[in-house]
Amino acid sequence: MNRLSFGSVGLSASSHWVKWRIADVAALVVVAIVNVPVYYQKPFQRQFYINDLSISHPYATNQRINDKMLFVISFLVPFGAILAIWALLADKRHRWYLLYISLLGLCLTWSLTTLFTNFIKNWIGRLRPDFLARCEPRDGLPLDTLLNAEDVCTTQNTKRFLDGFRTTPSGHSSESFAGLGYLYLWLCGQLITEHPETGIWRKITAFVPILGATLIALSRTQDYRHHFIDVILGSILGYVFAHYIYRRYFPALDSSVPFKPLLDDSDVNEDSLYMPHEPLQTSGTESLTA
Repeated sequence: MNRLSFGSVGLSASSHWVKWRIADVAALVVVAIVNVPVYYQKPFQRQFYINDLSISHPYATNQRINDKMLFVISFLVPFGAILAIWALLADKRHRWYLLYISLLGLCLTWSLTTLFTNFIKNWIGRLRPDFLARCEPRDGLPLDTLLNAEDVCTTQNTKRFLDGFRTTPSGHSSESFAGLGYLYLWLCGQLITEHPETGIWRKITAFVPILGATLIALSRTQDYRHHFIDVILGSILGYVFAHYIYRRYFPALDSSVPFKPLLDDSDVNEDSLYMPHEPLQTSGTESLTA
């Protein structure tokens, strides 16, 4: 046994177990399960000053991007975009493997980012900009004195109150940069944006998801759900996960075949850049590309 074969005795790099990343699929299932108790874990409750202006903003009942919209934009949109571009551009020699690896990478990126974000924000326990509105502190509290929430808050909305301690890092920012950041990298690879013969429009098109993630992150400061440092940290966190997972499955963007997964054993190579794809179906013996 060596370092490469540890945990996969008897498996070669060409085996189906390794090629199809079965261990990563198992990890994805575990992460999805663990996410549930971590999400509902009670956060650490930090002390605060009643006259702290940074936590005195109003509570926004209607958010610009709520949790359901975030899931759609940060996960379902990249999922759908990958399906669409795959259907248009994938070489039939590796099309199903490309789709499998692409979607596995997206799911792992989004799930791992969500798990880490929820875990660390519960441990940090920093107060949101609208914390006092959630707390509803009683009257007559002393200024410039550290207070404990359990001693001074009168709110009956426990869920909203506890969520007031979960500001760092921003989950909206990390999840949007995870899903949309992964989509950006994937589009750059599939559209070969770094190839000298391609137009700049491809890079601009691929960059649109990053712009969307940025707007989502900034909306959290407009709703006073997060401080600026929260969205900065969350954005960096999400993109780091996206970049790491993408590079585990795909080569560098400036490689000769950036659109081909690393463990893809098909004969797709740089020559396919200049050759028309064979049709999926033909009529009789006549090729549609003849």
